[in-house]
Amino acid sequence: KLIAKIASDLNKPNGQHEVAPAQIAPFMKELPVRKLWGIGQVTEQKLERLGVATCADLQRFSRAELSEHFGKFGLELYEQCRGIDDRAVEPDRERKSLSNEETFSTNLETLEECEEKLPELFEELAAELAQKASARAITKIFVKLKFADFTRTTVERAGLPLSLENFRLLLAEGFARTGKSVRLLGVGVRFASIAVEQAQLSLL
Repeated sequence: KLIAKIASDLNKPNGQHEVAPAQIAPFMKELPVRKLWGIGQVTEQKLERLGVATCADLQRFSRAELSEHFGKFGLELYEQCRGIDDRAVEPDRERKSLSNEETFSTNLETLEECEEKLPELFEELAAELAQKASARAITKIFVKLKFADFTRTTVERAGLPLSLENFRLLLAEGFARTGKSVRLLGVGVRFASIAVEQAQLSLL
């Protein structure tokens, strides 16, 4: 699925670019990391500081090293840069939501520490939206927090535009519910059903 999506993006607008199985390894090594799913400007800058511009550069890092730098997303990067993606291509599958989250090796003790993590999470979410669901109508945005004692809370709102500032507002509300240190932080969106979207379009 990953190779199919990247290859089609490389040859827009007709979206036809075939990569044979034997070509996957060299194809991925030459690929700029910004072409991988979930990499926005903030993550790309962080990778640049690590000396990473291509997937070949990224392949020099171990799972543990990438996890240390990028949390759960680091494990995805480890597989993506090698062209590993076992998900089937399902063009007709309806996605109900999309989110990006990170589990921290050291708990975040204050709201300010949580806010520092938001821009990167937001960038990665926005990049995934552009790649996977750019045409979908967003009905809600949400912030998810898991605390040090493994309790969790989710704050979501309908009608708010997709913006970093609005995620900050939801984060502040969620953190204030307990004031506990945060183990995991996530941001995401929920979509209108495709049937509803089509019905709305038919009324235009």
